Amino acid sequence: MNWALIRSGRWVKGWTRLWLFDLGCASFLGVAMLGLVMALGLPLLLPDNAERKVDTLVLLMNMFVASTCVAIAWQLNRLSATEWATLVPQYRQNVLLQALSLLLTTIITAVVFLLAHDALDKTAELLLTLLFSFGFLYLSLTTSNAFYLSFLLYISLPIYPYLVGLLPQGASLLLLFAVLVLAVILWQKLTRLGWNSRARSVYLNGLEMGWFWLPSPQSFKLLNRLELSLHPANYFIGPVFSIMLFAMPLFTLSLALIAHYMGYQVPVLSLLVQFNCILCGMLHWSRIQRWRAVESLFVLPGFDGKQGMIEAFMKAQYRLLAILTISMVITASLVSLLNPAINLSIWLHIVLTTLFGCGITLGLGSMCRTSLQISGLIFLIGILSGWVSAGLASVESGEQVWHMVRWDLLFTLLSFVALWFAKRRLWRGDLLRL
Repeated sequence: MNWALIRSGRWVKGWTRLWLFDLGCASFLGVAMLGLVMALGLPLLLPDNAERKVDTLVLLMNMFVASTCVAIAWQLNRLSATEWATLVPQYRQNVLLQALSLLLTTIITAVVFLLAHDALDKTAELLLTLLFSFGFLYLSLTTSNAFYLSFLLYISLPIYPYLVGLLPQGASLLLLFAVLVLAVILWQKLTRLGWNSRARSVYLNGLEMGWFWLPSPQSFKLLNRLELSLHPANYFIGPVFSIMLFAMPLFTLSLALIAHYMGYQVPVLSLLVQFNCILCGMLHWSRIQRWRAVESLFVLPGFDGKQGMIEAFMKAQYRLLAILTISMVITASLVSLLNPAINLSIWLHIVLTTLFGCGITLGLGSMCRTSLQISGLIFLIGILSGWVSAGLASVESGEQVWHMVRWDLLFTLLSFVALWFAKRRLWRGDLLRL
């Protein structure tokens, strides 16, 4: 490392253009900043339940850390894809120093946050987030295609508290040691970072496809029928969408069975509600990222002009909403068999929260036109997480939550209003000026 370059401060030049004007990087940093702002601002809005408040804030801070690491992975992948990087003096060193400073600032911010909220007992969760994030960074550097798994880093965040609960006493020291070892391995890997032809394809596919990829499931007839029923809403995200529609309920039921037989209390239904809303957000995230594909969708046969395409897209969203709601009805019913404390009011609360949560996410997502706007839906998902958790908190005491069900019905009505209004905002003033 060139210490003269570090002391001169010249490596900071170009930081804004490199990190904030790149669409992919700015999207991930936008989610990170949203998590930070929510973690700093929500203490004024959350109820006085100190334990639940700290858990929610730590989750947001972990999202801040993980999303920053994904942004760094994106820039490192872009660096590997840049053929002329070796021709520009100190370009690679500048990018690496900027990434390192961003990472250190993020970690220091998270540690100060834990100290400020007297939540040092949550250090293991932060270390686990860093361990998985560093592991993702290493995989991205080793195999460029591993960047497509970035969404797993996000949807696994709510599971970290339960993973920490399974660890033995003193696990924080082991996690710290593992993080430091992995950090050293990462740095050695970065010092030998060179041009990678595959990284360029990942970068271009990321801009075009929204960073999601899975093999085509043409051999599964049920998936093919689901793909057909959701077209054209799933046009921008691809077959990963249908696979996750099947995978998430199965994962929830598997986790519920494991928790039941091991005697652990895991709010699997709350996790499924969050996953469903995140999935709806991913639908519009990929639509915005693949803005070039709007015209290619329009020229496909089967649409009666631009308005016909909009109506087909909205009908597919309504079918998706029905599928997610029916899936939650079945999953919540099966989970209630394992936990008799889930009474009818709590069951209705979970199902209606899924209905209006996904409905509002789809409605607001249809109105979004930029990555920053779609990143704001994370704020809504955080609020929904707290809302459904408030109802599940009554499971242990066996209380009824009919007062929350009445609010759920009102929110459901508002979600359908949002979907109705979204039809008039989708692709308005877009590339399709027809």
